Amino acid sequence: MAATAEGSYALKDGFSLSTVEGIARQVKAAAPRFDAAAFTAGCMRGFEELSLMARVRRVAEVLQQALPQDFAAALAVVEKALGPPPTRSPEGEGIAAFGRAPFLEFVALAGLAQPDVALPALQRLTRHFTAEFAIRPFLERHLEATLAQVQHCVHDDDWRVRRLASEGTRPLLPWGRHVAALKQEPQRCLALIGPLAADVSEVVRRSAANHLNDVSRLDVDLALDHAQRWAAGAGEAGRQTVRHALRTLVKNGDARALGLLGYHVGASVKLSKFKCSSRRVRIGDTITLSFELQSQAAEPVLACVDYAIRYAGAREGADRCKVFKGAHLQLLPGRPQRMEFRRDFVPRTTRRLYPGRHVAQVLVNGAVLGSLSFELLT
Repeated sequence: MAATAEGSYALKDGFSLSTVEGIARQVKAAAPRFDAAAFTAGCMRGFEELSLMARVRRVAEVLQQALPQDFAAALAVVEKALGPPPTRSPEGEGIAAFGRAPFLEFVALAGLAQPDVALPALQRLTRHFTAEFAIRPFLERHLEATLAQVQHCVHDDDWRVRRLASEGTRPLLPWGRHVAALKQEPQRCLALIGPLAADVSEVVRRSAANHLNDVSRLDVDLALDHAQRWAAGAGEAGRQTVRHALRTLVKNGDARALGLLGYHVGASVKLSKFKCSSRRVRIGDTITLSFELQSQAAEPVLACVDYAIRYAGAREGADRCKVFKGAHLQLLPGRPQRMEFRRDFVPRTTRRLYPGRHVAQVLVNGAVLGSLSFELLT
């Protein structure tokens, strides 16, 4: 990848002129009359200013202009250009896998009016690169036909196709266009992907969990009802899927979610010796939070121990709270459990840091047991 002016690397820089030239060679090999030079020139106009996904779409748009206007004929060229699907997971390729993304985006652009041809093609092509983004316009325009195709995907022999069923229909898919129907009626897709909660592939199970986590942000009761069914009927794999799916609700201290995972909500636990390694912390430094927990109950307590940081905002009263995962453990009667968590204050693109008063909190099974403050300095 090319370095930015700051000396770091932007993800989009991995999708570059060489990527476009590689795509041109693939298409040229499948269709000898294809004008590779004109295609490349068309793709590269204003290319540097485009984001990664915008670059993918640009290439797909120019490809649509260059290939036959008959969709079936153009699709045949695309499938020939791609060749057989890779045997390895695209996850191991990193940004290089996005070199196949424009072919799927082409299907979304050129085939939207022909879902009977395009949807089976996406089911085939998702083995080359995930069709989770390309399927979204079809969900928006042809919901019933697309959900029928998704039903076929759920029972496919290839894990990449099964993953498309759960990932492509996520109501809050990252980087993907939001489809109103998926957010308004999330129960429709949950009913379809239920079998994937105990899929033999961990990647597919994780996708199903992420789907259910999306739903938990839209309809807590619906998500918990399905989580209960998955946990009861899908064995140990299903229970692990549910644990990952309920992570947002657990961070939010939802009592039903915590209870479903077996934690003893409401059990009496005492916090003591809560300390911060420093009360004056500079941006870029790391603090250590240490404390002891002791069950006050006569029986062992299964505890989900997290910690939160209330970050100072740009102005007074605009603080933000973020819960961080801690540990899961059993607290035995009469036995204090010492714990430590470390948290850095390195600036990130996803979280801007402001100097001022910050607050650290310890949470056990969703309840805040104690707080302490420290000052973040520039």
